[in-house]
Amino acid sequence: MMTLHLLSSGGKPMISEFDTIPLEAIALSPELLRQAIALSQSANNQWQAYLDAIAYLSVSEWLRDRLPNNSLDISNANCLQVNGFTVYVLAMTQSAGDLVEIPRNIIDLDKTYANNSNLFIVVVEIQEEIEQALILGFIRHIQLIEYLSKRERNTFQVPLALFDDEPERLLLYLQHLEPVKALQPEAIKESSPVSMNELILNTGLWLQEQLDEVAKTLSWYLLPTCQPNYVSAMRAPAMELQTIFSEVALLALNIPDRARSAYQDFQLGDRYLRLYATVWTDDNRSGISEWSLLFVLGSQTIGEIPDGVRMRIRDRHQILVDRRLEPNTNDLYLYACVTGDRDEIFSVSISLPSGVMLTLPAFAFHPDAL
Repeated sequence: MMTLHLLSSGGKPMISEFDTIPLEAIALSPELLRQAIALSQSANNQWQAYLDAIAYLSVSEWLRDRLPNNSLDISNANCLQVNGFTVYVLAMTQSAGDLVEIPRNIIDLDKTYANNSNLFIVVVEIQEEIEQALILGFIRHIQLIEYLSKRERNTFQVPLALFDDEPERLLLYLQHLEPVKALQPEAIKESSPVSMNELILNTGLWLQEQLDEVAKTLSWYLLPTCQPNYVSAMRAPAMELQTIFSEVALLALNIPDRARSAYQDFQLGDRYLRLYATVWTDDNRSGISEWSLLFVLGSQTIGEIPDGVRMRIRDRHQILVDRRLEPNTNDLYLYACVTGDRDEIFSVSISLPSGVMLTLPAFAFHPDAL
């Protein structure tokens, strides 16, 4: 039996630092440039075709180097087939700025491929003068179409901030996700609005002082237990979380001492945010039937999270929590707590009013998965 708690925050100043992840750089070899010239010779727009070929060939090389033991098919122009997924490579130059022009043929890719949940669009910046290509970000095709559907028709420019700027995450997806199988029309109506084939964070290991490989790869950090004598001029996550727990206690949510927490810092659009997740069970006995997760969304630095920021939590079937920070509330956090059976999985998405959205891997509870 799943229960959920909607919590309102109490608004006290809190508190950190942000570790940037370097963009993936790919050196352009003379042989790669010669191949790109050959591929672009018959095109009407040879310059754009040349850039597209560089992007395509450089990402192909990058994937071969990073995923040497995985299936890679590079037979189709612009599109790479990797372990049942399709990666469409889109080239841009530095002059394009912070906007990405989406060609019409990308919009129509779902007419070519049976399930656009298996499509990724990868944006590559070509810096020919220094013989380098940079993977700027990636996005699922289905998320791109959802974003464009909310904009004026015939508008195909999207902010670069809409794309996930961590190429390592793409590699993780391509290696470990199962492609979503095409569904019959009658099954689509009954399917979950969020695919639970996503990577899973195993919170059950947190209670054993461990993080799984997915959490480590995605830069989640396990926090120590309460340290009341810890003193620092910085806004340390462990200290901040204890203050948050004090606030939550006033909202009639009892978090037991055995609860364990982890956090992740990330950038969403132009905002630097931090998400805490705290897991606990009702008792210490074996055969646990229910587990709870408290999510707290805040800012990495002193100051409020932006008005209109939204946090939604789903299970396999529906949205359980939909919280939005309303203007003039003076709240520094969004809180939400869900409780589910041991086999339940929860998915969290965070979005800004601009439409930029991040969906995290699903959270599950498997304490015996060692």
